[in-house]
Amino acid sequence: MKQHLLIFVTLFAAFFVCSCSTTRMGGSGAKPHEMVDIYTGSRNQLDLIIATEPITYTIDVSTAEGKTKLQNLSIREAEGLAIREAVMLNRCAKLVDPQFTHLTKGKRVLRVTVYGFPAKYRNQN
Repeated sequence: MKQHLLIFVTLFAAFFVCSCSTTRMGGSGAKPHEMVDIYTGSRNQLDLIIATEPITYTIDVSTAEGKTKLQNLSIREAEGLAIREAVMLNRCAKLVDPQFTHLTKGKRVLRVTVYGFPAKYRNQN
């Protein structure tokens, strides 16, 4: 009888210890490369002025610069690069309704063209 009681207590203790969860540390949530927006004013004070004339910007591997820029990029990465460079070149805040065309060979991107309307903020401090 004592032996059965001892086995029962041992199994109960083992079950009790094993059923406790372990705290695991790790990160999740926001991506570390994303910028945090720290604007504290009212967004209603800024007016987005969209140009009536669209722009196009192309990155092509036929140029040495384009070949370097498009090397090992996916289509989505090439689109992002084209938008960033179009915005910088046209000195605007964003590109409204961007449309893309691609030329690829297998997985390799040979050319990406972005078409859209440049926009600037009015009343921006």
